Amino acid sequence: SYIARAFANSPELRASFEEWRAALTRPVQARKLPELLLTYGGFIRAVETRVGPQRHRLGAMQWFPWPSRLTAGVDAAAYAALSSQQRFEAHALDVAAQVARAYWRLWFVQKNKLVQRDQREILVSFSKQVRARLEAGETGLSDLAQVDLSISRVSDVIAGLDEAERSAVAELVRVIGAEDGTPTPIEPELDPPPPLLPEPAESDLKAAAIEHPRVVSMASMSESADERARAVKGERAPSFGFGLDWIVTGETSGPAAADSGQDAVIGVVALKVPVSGGAYRAAESEARAESAMYRARERAARDRAVAELNQTLANLRDAVRRVHLYESTLVPQAETTYSSTLDGYQSGRSSLAEVLMAEKDLLQLALGLFEAHASYGTIWAELERVVGQPVPTRTSEDDIAP
Repeated sequence: SYIARAFANSPELRASFEEWRAALTRPVQARKLPELLLTYGGFIRAVETRVGPQRHRLGAMQWFPWPSRLTAGVDAAAYAALSSQQRFEAHALDVAAQVARAYWRLWFVQKNKLVQRDQREILVSFSKQVRARLEAGETGLSDLAQVDLSISRVSDVIAGLDEAERSAVAELVRVIGAEDGTPTPIEPELDPPPPLLPEPAESDLKAAAIEHPRVVSMASMSESADERARAVKGERAPSFGFGLDWIVTGETSGPAAADSGQDAVIGVVALKVPVSGGAYRAAESEARAESAMYRARERAARDRAVAELNQTLANLRDAVRRVHLYESTLVPQAETTYSSTLDGYQSGRSSLAEVLMAEKDLLQLALGLFEAHASYGTIWAELERVVGQPVPTRTSEDDIAP
């Protein structure tokens, strides 16, 4: 499907995925300890001791930060990675909605072209009838001129739709991430699926909307900022260092001692005390403020999601109503009017202007029906984008008001 191709090829979605993949590596990075410190010292002038001269000094020191500095740092990176994943999921929903909009736009343009071409064929056939009546002296030249003018107008509309189709194809190719010139078959001659309302209750859809990945990503970023504040607080606590020093000792040049040439080993314990308390407090306050900012953005996103859901449901109900109105009432009435007017013209009871007016009404209503179908398809994709998940339809049209 076009949506699957967009998921596989969209460069924008790929960028969002790579951002998520990069974020997944940061918890591991935050878990690392300070580097092991290895030292070497050579005595330029050896220190003579009872057991011999000290010639070299080797040392190793490992620092350990306050525990919360590591654990909170890892949690902060993990929440940030979760937020990146949720933004990727939201972006995928946006891409699916973009594909649906581009698809239904192209479908309507191609459907419009089919209708206009059929209309031109009808007018050409009608022009032949008018010409025959003109030759028989049953009508005037003005009637033939009016029909030919209508044919020219329809031809102009078809030419404009050719350009609109090129634009719609280019947009669909763009959103699926395909190469320029990629075929985009639509099959506009097939009937669209029947318009149905969502199966879940509105309260269930609202609950899904406020749990949209874009909404919860703000909560994840707030949690990340809270953990970052805890990590900064851990940086204000002391760090501990543990190490060993090994002093290489040579043989004594004096009277031999029992422990002559024995190396010395020293255990080292160190404490690193932060002195820039104001800077750490400022960093902690910054993280707390960022957490509050993301909480506020989460509330705003939740309110926006509910408003978008209400608007989308209203648009969907209206699209369903319009489709059923056109199918059950308006188009059949227009077909009956056109047929009776055409019969009346052939028998001399109706004028050409009445026939053309009835034909124009039928054309507009037929296009209105197809536009309502395209609108329904686009709005349904928007509904799934707003709630963040596929939405099942009702299995019956009985509950749809006429």
